[in-house]
Amino acid sequence: MIAHYLKIAWRNLLKYRIQSIISIIGLAVGLFSFTVCFYCSRFIESRDHCFINHERIAELHLYDPIIGHYFSGTPAPLSHNLRSWTDQFEAVSFVSYPRECPFDIEVKPGKSLPYELRRMETDSLYARLFTPRILAGSWETASHTSNALVMTREAAVRIFGNINEAIGKTCTMTRRLPTSPESTPRDGGIAYTIQAVMGDTPMNNSLHFMESVDMLVLNDSEGVIQSSKNREMTGGNTYALLRTEVDLWKLETVLVERHSTWTLYGTTYKVKAFLLGQFPSFSRGLSVISGITAAMGLLILLVGLLNFFHFLVGSYFNRVREFSLMKVNGCKDWQLFCLLLTQSLLVTLAASLLMLCGIELSEGRMDYSLQFFSMTFDKALLLEQAVQYIFLLIVLCVVICWVSTIRIQRMTIQTGLRGEQHYQQRHRGRNLMLGVQFFICWVFVTLTTGLYLQAEKTSSTLLSTLSRQEKASILSIPLDYQFLAQADKQQLIDRFRNHAAIKDVLLTDIGYLQGISGNSMMTEKDNPDSWIEVGIMAVPKNFFTFMNIPLEQGHGLNTATDMVADRTWQQRMKKDVMGMSLYNLQHGYTVCGICPPFQNDTYTQSVGFVFISSENSGYIGHCYLKCESEQVDAVRTWVEQVLRESLPESVSVRVNTLTDDIRENQPLENKLKDIVLFFAIVSIILTLLGVYSSITLDTERRQKEVAIRKVNGAGVSQIILLFARLYIILLTGSAVLAFPLLYLVLIQWKRMYTVFFDYGFFFWVGIFMSVAAVTTLTVIFRILRIARQNPAEVIKRE
Repeated sequence: MIAHYLKIAWRNLLKYRIQSIISIIGLAVGLFSFTVCFYCSRFIESRDHCFINHERIAELHLYDPIIGHYFSGTPAPLSHNLRSWTDQFEAVSFVSYPRECPFDIEVKPGKSLPYELRRMETDSLYARLFTPRILAGSWETASHTSNALVMTREAAVRIFGNINEAIGKTCTMTRRLPTSPESTPRDGGIAYTIQAVMGDTPMNNSLHFMESVDMLVLNDSEGVIQSSKNREMTGGNTYALLRTEVDLWKLETVLVERHSTWTLYGTTYKVKAFLLGQFPSFSRGLSVISGITAAMGLLILLVGLLNFFHFLVGSYFNRVREFSLMKVNGCKDWQLFCLLLTQSLLVTLAASLLMLCGIELSEGRMDYSLQFFSMTFDKALLLEQAVQYIFLLIVLCVVICWVSTIRIQRMTIQTGLRGEQHYQQRHRGRNLMLGVQFFICWVFVTLTTGLYLQAEKTSSTLLSTLSRQEKASILSIPLDYQFLAQADKQQLIDRFRNHAAIKDVLLTDIGYLQGISGNSMMTEKDNPDSWIEVGIMAVPKNFFTFMNIPLEQGHGLNTATDMVADRTWQQRMKKDVMGMSLYNLQHGYTVCGICPPFQNDTYTQSVGFVFISSENSGYIGHCYLKCESEQVDAVRTWVEQVLRESLPESVSVRVNTLTDDIRENQPLENKLKDIVLFFAIVSIILTLLGVYSSITLDTERRQKEVAIRKVNGAGVSQIILLFARLYIILLTGSAVLAFPLLYLVLIQWKRMYTVFFDYGFFFWVGIFMSVAAVTTLTVIFRILRIARQNPAEVIKRE
């Protein structure tokens, strides 16, 4: 019996082979996209589940009841004060924000290498709350040792090759921290000892969400916990492990009853408690990201499912005459159900195999990282979730087959043999499915177009005095290495200059897209009440020629006291600033020139910039090389070779173009545009395949009607309009519904930027015409085949 079902199902799939292939491919791509998107969404929603006590951990925040805002972080002494609340807490711990610090690490006896590692400072009670799994060494030893490190397994293996080799090794920090005592030199020199190695913490945790951390620091002599100024600074969060009989509501009541407050910068804040990871702004932001990701996956899956169900249900009702004959011959309900289910399971099985092969082939290729955000896919977990979704799809197929069986059984045999019922209703459902597919297409095509236009807008706005070609021909080389002396950096730069294709070199203390040299100056010397906000850039004399920045007034930086202001700052001051003097703690400067606005950020409104000479500091933290446009790759190869020869083996070499820097600085549009483009292409292809499948069924069913119309004088254009009218209505109707909603989305998106692309009338017309064009080609291609047939041959076949 099973072999009989398989044979009939296989023959039916071959009969409609094009539609079968369309439904299989569409379902496979939809399942794949849905699985990947929901992996991200579930990863976000399951945050903090890696901690055994996550349901009992509370995070404490400072709340200003006057303005209704929460202060960022909490002071470290707050955790000491709350440890006396033994009736509420089992333990209270302070955990600092992750911070990247340079270390010289003793990898072998007599050999040290520099590393940039992300560290978090905490106290010995961290283990009571978050229960790290110790793989080597001892937490107890670390908790009783000054400047002790607990390194993660990944960092220990990367640096030492083996976790046991890490124990006892010395890590010397080569830069002082903002919380370091005054006695600590600028280049650090404080030694730390690795006392334990712990298991890696999954990145979906609230302590350092989607960021990797290399080590925990205990009893840090340089950190915020032991700082003498820690009552007036935050730098981290306070976490408490609630007693089993205490819940969050009871804790909130106790905090109010005991008037738990903290005075910071002259303001008294109330102490508020939230469950771990449930702080409103943090939780809301992640919920939005999770929701958007899940929605994208659902939309793509819906496109694939609509094609699949359209083919599945349509093929069932196309065989009503066959099923009626089976009923005459005594076919039972369960036999008909098994026959339908076998066909659906064959399509589901083929689509599932394609999807699983896609997961296998894409291993390691889907990982991505944004600024302070990275995502790595676990193939085993991804496959496990994919199997769960396949099972749910099978359940859905069972339901559809059972409903179809009931509807077929309720149909009279006479009606089934005539085969004249359900056409109109089936087409109404099919047309609704196509309309939903077009709606999803508008969503993805509009978002993709917007992301690409915004990427182009921000790329042209940042450092706008340089052309696109000039940005692509400037190499950006970070040199902010603590282990390199200024003389060593200058030697490297001299070696760079030896390449004949380098036209100019620009040295700076920081990359122009990474930050600024300062943010305030005084209008009166030694008057602390005269500080004003302004962006400060310490630049060499060739800065303006290198960056193609013209001077609108005055002259450039001829002396160490000269200063050039941009037009944005002058307009903000609402007066002519030529000749105006500004002061920092060491030097005074006089405005000698005005230049056009300098734009190095599109997320915040610029307060204006002033440019001072870098001769006073002389620090080299970044280098830009202007190359011959056709020799950029050759120069990049040369620079990378020089750096590999000169830098320690532990330092990764990074040489980007200025264009690459801009893309990294604008991660939202530049990273997401390719992801959303993939979804847009998938949705368009699946929708067009659905349209092709639909128009194929329509033209085959109405061949006799077309032949009679041609005999009566209908032309090709009239035949095309006969079939195309439906798709014109679907395109227009779905666009009328989608475009207003998408317009509201763009309005909200625009609030994130200071510059935004033009999404006026021609933006929407262009999107509509592009989708309409490919749809028209698909429809006309199929209609022309039937419109050119000989009416006599068609009527003879009928």
